[in-house]
Amino acid sequence: MFVAVVGYLREATLAAHFGISTTMDAYFAAIFIPNILYLVLIAGTLSPVFIPILMQERPDEDPAKASITFSVITNFALLVFVAIVSCGTIAARLWMPLLFPGFNSSTAELAVRLVYIIFPALPFLAVAGILTALLNGFHKFWLAAFAPAVASLSVIAAALFLRGNSAIYAVGIATALGFMLQCLVLLPVTASLRIRYRPILDFRHPAIKKLLRLGVPLFLYLAVANVSLILERNLASRISAGAVSTLTYALRLFTVPSNFLAAPLAIVAYPGFAREAVREQRGELAGQVSRLFRLLIFVFLPVTIWTILNATPVTRILYEHGRFSAADSWITARILAIYSIGIVPNAVAIVLLRCFFAVEDTVTPLFAELVDLGFFVVTATILTRRFGIEGLAAARSMTFFVVMAILIFVLGRRGLLKLSGLSQFLLRTIAATAAMGLTSWLIWHFLQPPFESASTLLRLAVIILAIGLSAGVFLGLAVLLRLGEARQIITTVLDLVPGRGRRGEE
Repeated sequence: MFVAVVGYLREATLAAHFGISTTMDAYFAAIFIPNILYLVLIAGTLSPVFIPILMQERPDEDPAKASITFSVITNFALLVFVAIVSCGTIAARLWMPLLFPGFNSSTAELAVRLVYIIFPALPFLAVAGILTALLNGFHKFWLAAFAPAVASLSVIAAALFLRGNSAIYAVGIATALGFMLQCLVLLPVTASLRIRYRPILDFRHPAIKKLLRLGVPLFLYLAVANVSLILERNLASRISAGAVSTLTYALRLFTVPSNFLAAPLAIVAYPGFAREAVREQRGELAGQVSRLFRLLIFVFLPVTIWTILNATPVTRILYEHGRFSAADSWITARILAIYSIGIVPNAVAIVLLRCFFAVEDTVTPLFAELVDLGFFVVTATILTRRFGIEGLAAARSMTFFVVMAILIFVLGRRGLLKLSGLSQFLLRTIAATAAMGLTSWLIWHFLQPPFESASTLLRLAVIILAIGLSAGVFLGLAVLLRLGEARQIITTVLDLVPGRGRRGEE
């Protein structure tokens, strides 16, 4: 959560300094591919298969053998990564116009110059990802979890203290420096492990073969999943100046619920899914998946409605500072509201995917993403041509429903997702959500005038009040409607109160 908050502060600082502009279009274009490369190659493909391979070497018993495996995999991954980064840097003037054809010549030239600044630092980001996976494998989570904040803090400092026409270049340098610092802060704690790096490369090592066997299907899935993001930015660049930065700002807010709630739920649920998946007849896997599926709908349906209704005040309190004008807030809020239609299916897909990984099925997720990509290509092209940036955002929202529908259908056919009694649950959840939505609308209706003239602190107080009252109405009515998920959430929150658990035991 801390890293996510610092990441938001980075975006808010950039928004205040540069607003929605061609300058930010160029910056977001320059960091878009680095983010994709890191997420697909390192965080998405290497990390999930790297640690199981290393742990099979029993590093506590034979650190020398584990050190060789670690070094071979690390050197192989870095070799591939550096080769891709080098080619991408050299060919920046070729692929930038292909990915962002709508940029004018000055915006495209600025984006290419920023690529030249940022890309050489990407190997440091790759090493940071590898070290993070290694530390997590040894249950050393603290520094690995906080390290990404260093990169964001570097950008924040540059945006706050530098002015003038060259400020964006300073932000680019700070981005590259942040990648390097993220790597360097992890080195001391990594050195305390018994694993030692060695400059060796053996393409015939069994670990390389296992890495390729396990990683290639996962890589294909992630690559297909990110093609639609590339296409989305491509289409956005054709719409108008500032469209790329508008989508980026809105997407940052859209991902807040999934980053704070869905992703942690998936992380916690995955070990349980994996344990049940290897038991006879899949154990209690179906029961676990079904209960979590209901909980996801119960939590994220009201979150969806609240975000749609409050997109404007949320955007204004978080972004409307400095050069980020009220007009910028208005268009960003509209895109956020459209994106937010997909909050529920996105959250459900994030968790259900872990069920497929637990049963060692990577084919179904890949198939779902292929269907989703085809759907997005058609709908995004048509809707963008007709409705502009709003149509593009709507096409993205619909894709989340396509993936969720495929995953639910397959799990249901396999008996791993029980849908009995779902209709009554949905009706009661919708009723509680409707009451919450009405409450939220009334709050905004009566508090909008003071919100418009209030300071940032008072605006924040209005948002917090709206969240508290809306959540209270929803949970209160859900309890009256005998929705067990409401009591589960209330009990969990109360158990977080210091000393309450101990008093309960006494």
